[in-house]
Amino acid sequence: MDGGVPPAVTVEAGQCDLLLVSYLGIDFRNKGERVYRLLDSTLIFRGDLPRVGQTLRYDISIDRFVHQGDTTLFFFSYKCYADGELILELHDACAGFFSQAELDTPLGVVMTEKEKAARAALPRGYFKPLAYTDKNHLTREDLDLLAQGRPGDVFGPDHAQDPGINPALRLPDEKLRMVDDVVIDRKGGPRGLGTLSAIKKLQPDAWYFTCHFPDDHVLAGSLVAEGAVQLLQIYLLHQGLHLTLPDARFQCVTDTPIEVQVRGQITQAHEEIRYEVEVMELTLLPRATVIADVLIYLGDKPVIRMKNLGLQVREKEGSPYRPEAGGFPEFLGRRNRSGEPAMINELHLAHAAKGLLDMAMGPEFEVYRDSRAPYIPNGDFQFVDRVMSLKGTRGDLSPGSEMVTEYDSPADAWYYEQNSHPHMPNAVYMESSLQAAIFLGYYLGATLKNPEEQYAIRNLDGRATLVKDIDLRGKTIKHHSKLLMTSAVQGAVLQNFSYELSADGEVFYTGESLFGYFNAAALANQVGLDNGQYVAPWIESEKPAADRVRRIELPEGAPAFTDPDGGHLYLPGDKFALVDRVDLVTDGGRHGKGYLHGKRAVRPDEWYFDCHFHRDPVMPGSLGVEAVLQALRLYVLEQNLAEGYARPRFAMATGVETSWKYRGQILRHDKELFFDVHVKEIR
Repeated sequence: MDGGVPPAVTVEAGQCDLLLVSYLGIDFRNKGERVYRLLDSTLIFRGDLPRVGQTLRYDISIDRFVHQGDTTLFFFSYKCYADGELILELHDACAGFFSQAELDTPLGVVMTEKEKAARAALPRGYFKPLAYTDKNHLTREDLDLLAQGRPGDVFGPDHAQDPGINPALRLPDEKLRMVDDVVIDRKGGPRGLGTLSAIKKLQPDAWYFTCHFPDDHVLAGSLVAEGAVQLLQIYLLHQGLHLTLPDARFQCVTDTPIEVQVRGQITQAHEEIRYEVEVMELTLLPRATVIADVLIYLGDKPVIRMKNLGLQVREKEGSPYRPEAGGFPEFLGRRNRSGEPAMINELHLAHAAKGLLDMAMGPEFEVYRDSRAPYIPNGDFQFVDRVMSLKGTRGDLSPGSEMVTEYDSPADAWYYEQNSHPHMPNAVYMESSLQAAIFLGYYLGATLKNPEEQYAIRNLDGRATLVKDIDLRGKTIKHHSKLLMTSAVQGAVLQNFSYELSADGEVFYTGESLFGYFNAAALANQVGLDNGQYVAPWIESEKPAADRVRRIELPEGAPAFTDPDGGHLYLPGDKFALVDRVDLVTDGGRHGKGYLHGKRAVRPDEWYFDCHFHRDPVMPGSLGVEAVLQALRLYVLEQNLAEGYARPRFAMATGVETSWKYRGQILRHDKELFFDVHVKEIR
């Protein structure tokens, strides 16, 4: 394990509570008729796990004793130091001395009604693995391979790394291994972030019984916890999170209390224990991290519970982990599905979306640690994963710089599952291309000449063409972005880019777009497309007769959200529910071929505000365009334009250039938005 001390040893070395209570004379009270068992504790890691050669010191305090008849309970705490540095604290620990009769009738872990209600109310989450695998059942042979540092031989080639990369990211050898058979469901559990179920077969003469304790052989709770830690190690590897760094270790999450409850003992009479792990958090920030709740069962009875057990993939001190000055890092361990080395990977793009910008782009961006700065979208609205190459020099904003980035479009992405047909919607075409393009300019240093300015980033206009409609589910989208222009004006920096998107070597989307970085004053002076003058919508200026106007309300469950024929011809809901009401005039509008006036109430808790952007919430312009497209879908439904088609579905037209222009923003405090749609042509 590369000289690292496992969590089990780190925790178990704090056996001084038993030594201290013995020194105080507890045996005079127990008279050899009772044995020690830990009941409750809270562990908080404060630093890295210790290394070979370090000296651990434990400072322990017994706070009080409680006597209940012949049973003695005591409450204690300790602090653990490695060569003088605090690395672990134990709080609110309770242990006691129990008779055999008391041990033979364990209550088991009991979940309260309040805890059950809180679990049921947990929000569902989603995490996109960095590498996918169908290997969800691991045998002893698979675990042996993981102990040899060979995740690619277990989960598939996308999980493999170059020889010599991440030698410490492996399971312990067989002696310390506390799981034998593991089943994984990456979408299981109350949060939908994953579950693991595992078995450990127990041998009555194994070292873990004979060493703990003399004449009272019982499995140490620290070793049971070690099995849970190993399951989290397995899950981090299963999700491909080891791919984010080139030379890392598994480390316990710091400053997060781990609650432990023990309500039964595991003895030589038991043949096996079962782990049930529910993942509660899975994130790339600040490093690849999993946090889980764990129950350990004897038969059908849960006897040990751990809450908030967390593990990270963290770089070793002195090893490369981010871009160097200028933006070009050493190899950071990640290759794409084709085996090409990534310049920076998902970890760094996660920081570009909601973390430390210097972690994403290099030390020049440390100036933004204490001030607001632009971020790319995050969470469900982030559509760029890796930077593969950069042709350009930081600080040189002249035309010609190019960047190649990638986005893995998961087959189970929300925009496929919530769309009326599982194909990529226009908003994702737009956002993926725009996010890749703007990252090129930002990475080159568009804002670094004026680090004191607190810029916000906005798309101003663009044009794009869907060249070919292809099924992108499960494919890697490659963006090729090129800087065309940079212009600095008062309070703003403007940049124009061209881009093309491809999959499997086939170009399917091309375009060009203009962005601006604006300070607060420049944003406040936006006057809109109509230069601050009110321009009435067509329905207000033309005042069509009431019998020509059909008002269509679109609450949840409205008829437009279902296809009566069971097909795909309906409006999508969930995150795509972007229109509340439409006034339709079938022969209206500038061209006399149809007109729609849409309305949408803007709520401050809309899902997209948190995603777009961190510290600068604003409605994405692409979703405004998507709202217009929803209205056009409604027009198709109302006019029966798909009649006669076999298995019709909605799709973006290929070979037709779409253009857009924005001169304003929609913020949390805005109450509603309106839009006009004038039908020009029906082919």
